[in-house]
Amino acid sequence: MKLSGRRYCFVATAYVVRGGKTLLLKHKKLGMWLPPGGHIDEGETPDEAALREVREETGLEADFVVPTRGPDPADGRVEFPAPAAARAGGNPDEPQPPHRLHLFYARPRRPSPARRGRERGAALALGRDLGGAHVSEEVRDTGRRAIALVEKNAPNC
Repeated sequence: MKLSGRRYCFVATAYVVRGGKTLLLKHKKLGMWLPPGGHIDEGETPDEAALREVREETGLEADFVVPTRGPDPADGRVEFPAPAAARAGGNPDEPQPPHRLHLFYARPRRPSPARRGRERGAALALGRDLGGAHVSEEVRDTGRRAIALVEKNAPNC
């Protein structure tokens, strides 16, 4: 069933939180500080894409704070981790298709960003540091929610 004639870009991102901070990267094309994320590859689920993007962009292995899905059962019915949010974005006047964002909260397995992440402009931002003009209101608010949720549900990370 076709819902509309529009085409969409499906993307996944993860706010990686540790020690009351969230990991942000300086996006080269947009010039903005954003969490790791990107397009969902064909045949990939949103949760798989979010973890792959974290690994590719930072060198970190991460785990979701919410329960993850188990191995695929014999009946083929798979329960995927629910994203923290699913958002639509994009400007109808722009040539690129609108984005459908799947957003997850995660924590790193290793204690600090890998060298690769630092070379790509990675920074850990404290919740109070998210208030500067260098961070958009949406990233600021979501980053603070991510920090609060991770500290509540995974206090030892």
